[in-house]
Amino acid sequence: MGVIIIKVQGSFMDTYTASFTAMHGGHAQAVAEAIEFLSGKLLSNAIKQDHMLHEQGDKPIIGFGEK
Repeated sequence: MGVIIIKVQGSFMDTYTASFTAMHGGHAQAVAEAIEFLSGKLLSNAIKQDHMLHEQGDKPIIGFGEK
């Protein structure tokens, strides 16, 4: 069965390695769990970090939220 592995490193506040397997609830469940992980604490921390950086005058080369 498949596994989704997410590794967060570098300038993020916290580093994580998380894995979500299709063995328990199937492939769709593994995707849902990965999305929940990304959209939960990780997204919240990233928003806080971006606000903090913005207040300090730091920003990405092309700006926040731009592709």
